[in-house]
Amino acid sequence: MSGLADIHVGQPNDDWPVEEGRVQVHFHNFADLPQQKGEWIRSSKFTCAGHEWCLWIYPRGRRNAADGMVSGFLTTYLASKIVVDFDIIMKNKTGDNFRVKSETKMKFPRPNSAGLWRMNYASRSEILDTSNNVLNNGTLTFEVRIRPENCYCLDVTPESSVADDVYNHLYQDEDTADVAFEVKGEVFYAHKAILKARVPELLVMAEPFGVENPMPINDVDPELFETMLKHIYGKKIRASYWEGHAKQILDASEKYGFTELKSAAEAWHVKILQKKFTVDNVVDELLYADGKNFPLLKRSAMAFIVKHGEGVIESASYEKLDESPKLRREVMKACFASNNKRKRDEY
Repeated sequence: MSGLADIHVGQPNDDWPVEEGRVQVHFHNFADLPQQKGEWIRSSKFTCAGHEWCLWIYPRGRRNAADGMVSGFLTTYLASKIVVDFDIIMKNKTGDNFRVKSETKMKFPRPNSAGLWRMNYASRSEILDTSNNVLNNGTLTFEVRIRPENCYCLDVTPESSVADDVYNHLYQDEDTADVAFEVKGEVFYAHKAILKARVPELLVMAEPFGVENPMPINDVDPELFETMLKHIYGKKIRASYWEGHAKQILDASEKYGFTELKSAAEAWHVKILQKKFTVDNVVDELLYADGKNFPLLKRSAMAFIVKHGEGVIESASYEKLDESPKLRREVMKACFASNNKRKRDEY
């Protein structure tokens, strides 16, 4: 996470201070929030580490929580399975930590309903006790930290929205096709209406072409293009194929406008690289991500560099950052920030 991100629940009182830092969720007028046990209030969705999240609290606790306790719930809205390390921190009015709940390798198995319950997160009486200085002008603040270097998808293959009969009846149907692609000598037929709905950028590129004069594509393997086109017509890409071709799909999707596949391919590529990052290859991936504007890959590579800074700086590949002074400054800034934080924590 970087920059300022504040999520407000309820109406803040006058002169609410703006704080810089990680994603913070502010529950205003906490004492007046739902008064019955089992009643809840939640934040709006917020983006953190590339995924959407929502923080819920039960000001009087869930029904099976201990009396007098506040319950908390973090959920994700990603339509796939993820594993994540995170912290949920209740702050006091001076910005210090009052309660910290941390989890490692927590699985969120289902969209919308999945999450982590903290049945007995904190005592309501402690929160309301003015001597504890928890509430800031009546507002209860949580800080959510999602650690991006340890946040990855178990299944990031997007579900196709095209019905099976579209694939069965229209895919490679030369009789009804009105555009074609010649990929290294192999011809693939398609329909501009389906391209418009699924890959409008590719449709713009293919507009001048037709069935008799196919659009030439000479920098993609025919098997790879066939797999991508099949997905556009409703065929799901197998996990085993992603594992062997994620980067090739990423490059082809970025060039030819397969936006949905581009996002999934980047997530798969990061998932694979998290096990294969080394001090010798991470700079190449960082330069690649920065040049192609792949934010998830860039964030993951940057996190590895911050964690293994000394080894990366001593590697021969580090000199490649001379190609991008701006990116080198970003790396140095991230390393300094991490080092300063570590010193503060040790102090």
